[in-house]
Amino acid sequence: MCRGNTFNPELTDVHRLFRRFLEPVQDILMLALGLALFGLMTRRLAELARQLLTPTIEFRTVIARCYSCWSWFALVRRFLIYLQEHQFAVDFMVELGIVATLREVVLRGAVELSREQITALSVFLLAPGFLSESAMCVL
Repeated sequence: MCRGNTFNPELTDVHRLFRRFLEPVQDILMLALGLALFGLMTRRLAELARQLLTPTIEFRTVIARCYSCWSWFALVRRFLIYLQEHQFAVDFMVELGIVATLREVVLRGAVELSREQITALSVFLLAPGFLSESAMCVL
């Protein structure tokens, strides 16, 4: 809309302008994060290979690195999917949270955890199941 010498853009024009600028910037930032994670994952895989070639293997260290690498593989894959679709799946983020929690349980051992920690972990692991079940009831 033009009135005299002033230009008053519609809200949708401003939105399109910001989106045209911010989406490529966000894609570049996500690509940088993905590359950083890929570099860390490669470094951790090299450390894991060195660990496996030593005469004595520390089980917890190897398992911790395997879980970390698996999580990083999944994250890098999600970054690639994000760059294609421009959205994250909530179920993936829940799954990643569960895997990270279980990683800590495996590393510490369930015997070393206090009763309160086990209760909190149980509630944390059951909550997504209840949420997804209640979401299915709504549909």
